[in-house]
Amino acid sequence: MVDAMEVDRMKTLVGSMDGMGPAEALYAVAELQKEVGRREASLVRAARQSGLSWEAIALCLGVSKQAVHKKYGKQ
Repeated sequence: MVDAMEVDRMKTLVGSMDGMGPAEALYAVAELQKEVGRREASLVRAARQSGLSWEAIALCLGVSKQAVHKKYGKQ
């Protein structure tokens, strides 16, 4: 399950972009991408540990089975 604090942090970053200049907004986007990447990796690990197949995980993420396995298969 996604931690509520993490979701709130991401929402805060997205909401704060409205008042930012372009450079600041780009920094915020970069931070969001890092946070989403970390969370995705954690969720993929949890999904594999709970028995989900690479195919099921790929379907959830909207990518091919090969893509998700290549990205996370060695974790």
